[in-house]
Amino acid sequence: MKKILSIALMLAFMAGAMAQTQNTTEYVSALITFNDTTMIPQDSLNKYGVVLQTRSGRMATALIEASKYAAFANANLVERIQPSTRVHLRSEQVNPELAQHKCNGSHKSDCCKRKDVRQNLIPEKDILNDEAKGFYLGLLLGGATNRLDVQSARWSGTWYAGRGLNLEARFGYQFNQWFGIRSGVSCLSKNYYTDLEVSYLDYLDTLSTSYNNLYVQIPLMADFSIGSEDVRINFMFGGYCAYWASQWRQGYVYVNDDPRPYAGNAYNFVEGSDNRFDAGLAGGIGLSLRCSNHWTLHFEGDYYHGLLSTAKDFKTYNRTWTFGMGLTYHF
Repeated sequence: MKKILSIALMLAFMAGAMAQTQNTTEYVSALITFNDTTMIPQDSLNKYGVVLQTRSGRMATALIEASKYAAFANANLVERIQPSTRVHLRSEQVNPELAQHKCNGSHKSDCCKRKDVRQNLIPEKDILNDEAKGFYLGLLLGGATNRLDVQSARWSGTWYAGRGLNLEARFGYQFNQWFGIRSGVSCLSKNYYTDLEVSYLDYLDTLSTSYNNLYVQIPLMADFSIGSEDVRINFMFGGYCAYWASQWRQGYVYVNDDPRPYAGNAYNFVEGSDNRFDAGLAGGIGLSLRCSNHWTLHFEGDYYHGLLSTAKDFKTYNRTWTFGMGLTYHF
């Protein structure tokens, strides 16, 4: 008798499980990146049994009917799809609006099941953060304007800002969509020119000289950003160090206060008077445009405030602005 009851209970359990399965549909929960930033027509989603759970720009979490998952993954709508778990759900669990009841009484367990399904999905706040994480490399090309801040001069006169170029190989790491750290190695012009009053043998005149300086510079800045997935505004703060690689002078140079004309020549640094190491504060603002899943176009302007004098026997500091555009690849 006990065996008969055991078999009957087992058959009843199996029948109940089969009935439960027959009333459900198998879904795949997934993180989706669409090809288009606009909202995909609902008819296109219905074709593959796709139910969006959360959405931000081109990215969304969704439930996809398992039988149609392969076709949807290969559809032109999708750039990337990352499946996570498979679940069996009833229609009211997929679309809670279809269930006209609250979490009470005999329906409490159903509501809890719907909550459990949602907990299996990736929260919306983590979609962009997970996608944004990782290393990136890039190249930036632009111009530079530099002036010399002279706080104690050897001669009286005027120092003017000069223009040059900036070429930077950039690398960095993005911790999430709104915060990262960036650095790089740049070849940067810190040029200027002067009109100085020089007195020699009772002769006073204003003599002009241009200085073309090349620095190898390494910035290190924290990068904060705001905006949407595809368009963001960046704010950078940090510092830099640099090495004064070369100088080209044209006009007049001064040796023992003796003005000597130069048609243009490379300058030989003097260890006792020239400081070839530069360092200071850095900051900037930029605009980032996401071109694809891996490529981003940047437009930015940066400011470098030198804290070390370029000369050892009097105080002169570089004040440099750079501006340009670049392209980065995100791994």
